[in-house]
Formats: sequence, structure tokens, C-alpha cells
Amino acid sequence: MIMDLDWRHLPPLSALRAFEATARLSGFSAAARALNVTPAAVAQQVRALETDMNVKLVRREGRGIVLTDAGQQLTAPLREAFAMVANGIEDVRQREASRGIRATTTTFIVDAVILPKLSDFWRAHPDIQVSFVPGACLSPVDFDGFDLGIRVGAPTDWPAFQCEPLLECDTIFVAAPELAATGTPQGIPWILGPHDPFDEACLTAAGLDVSRITRRDIGERSLEIQAAKRGIGAIVATEVVVRRELADGSLVQLDLECARRNTYQVILPRGPIRPAVRLFVDWLRETLAQPTAT
Repeated sequence: MIMDLDWRHLPPLSALRAFEATARLSGFSAAARALNVTPAAVAQQVRALETDMNVKLVRREGRGIVLTDAGQQLTAPLREAFAMVANGIEDVRQREASRGIRATTTTFIVDAVILPKLSDFWRAHPDIQVSFVPGACLSPVDFDGFDLGIRVGAPTDWPAFQCEPLLECDTIFVAAPELAATGTPQGIPWILGPHDPFDEACLTAAGLDVSRITRRDIGERSLEIQAAKRGIGAIVATEVVVRRELADGSLVQLDLECARRNTYQVILPRGPIRPAVRLFVDWLRETLAQPTAT
């Protein structure tokens, strides 16, 4: 019969555990060794269980103990119940151990750094699946269904979560070589949305008059690097996301300086971190620290 569980009517779990070990191992001393307590503590728990149930469960016989009829009657369902709990816990542990990693990341980091190197991670850890949901650099982090987030900012931006710095890098200004050769940074077009406070602040800090530049809004930030490579306009970028293009010459750095530096943070929910997630975060930190991301 399935009954609603009322913990108020159940004996303490510590007493039930002590009795189950005593019955399974046929003595207080053996149960004490299994539970890493003293024989006196086990005996006290069993006596407390007998008092709670108002029935004798064990009796001394010679130098040992034997179960009473009531003790034998209780042993089987108690052992089965503890086995079900142990199996359920192990099932959850195994499922968590084998569950893939889901990360919410910035679009540029995924494309420029993670995807080109992801095969290296899988060669080292073929059993760990990783999937990504790209988002904007400054978009909120929602951990419903995610194991980690990657964003640009400071730990104070996400006070409810654990933050670990991945990489600090410069803000730079880049363009296709052909475009860079056509004029000054003030005179060439820039790929900017109608209201882009971060990029505007960087351009202003570099000495440009933002009100007088030619804007080209392509509508999707994830396309900015490709658009810049095709000469549509110059862009503001963190150095790490254009390392590949600077190395192959498809983009060149403009002669502008900005004191603004950016820190990429890995953002984690508070509490225990799965070993697979820790492995991936450590790999990610090493990958981002490499001088090139090709």
C-alpha cells in the first residue's frame, strides 16, 4: 500500500541506519566499523529505535546478538528502502556525470576562439559534450538550463553568481587593409548601430568625433567581423576576437588608442561545480590565454 510519507511518525534516520547495519552485519561492533562510530553509539541508536517503536528488535545471545521476530520483520523492508535510496542517488550522480555542458556565451568568442579549438578539447575529453547559445556581450545571464556563461564585465555585474576571470584584453580598432588605406579613422565609415554606447565611448576616448562619423548599421553584431573584412566599415573589437584576422592580414589595426580594457568572465551558479564543467573552464582559460586562436 502506498501511503503519504509523514516524517513526524518515523523514527530518526540515524537510528534506522544503525539498526540496518547491526542486522546486516550481525553485531554492534561490525556495524560501528561500517558506520565509523563506536559500538556504544550504535547500541544507543538501536535502543532508541526500540523505545520509539515500543518493541524489542535485538537480544543478546552469548557474546553476540540475534534479531527478534520484530527485528527480522523490520530488516527486509528497511534494507530494501535503503537500497532504493542508494540506487536513486547513484542514478542521479551518473546522469549528472554524463550530462553535457551547456554554455551561454558571447557570439564573437564562440566564433573566434572556442569553435576553432573545440576539437582539441574533444580529443582530450571525448565523452564530454558541449553546446553553446551565443548572445550579446552585455546580455543578461540566465542559468535556466545552462552550466556557465561567458561575458565581458566585472564580478560586480553578476553579484548573485560566481565569477572567474578568463582573460583581460585591449579594445582595438580594426578595418580591412583596403579601407584603412582610403582615409583617416575619422573619415572612413564605421559599423555601428544607431545607439551603441560602448563603441561610441571607445571611439570618443580615442579622439574621434562620433557625431561626424559615417555609420553603417548592418543590424546584427555577429556579422560585424565578416562585414569589416569585406571593407564595409571599421569596427571596435576586443583584441582576442580578431586575433585570427590580424594574423592572416584580412584586418589591420588602426592607429588609434583606447585605454579601456575588457575582462572576459566565466560566470557560474553558486554551489558545487560539476567536474566536467571545471575541466572545460580550465581548458577555456588556457585557450583564451594563447597568443593566437587559429
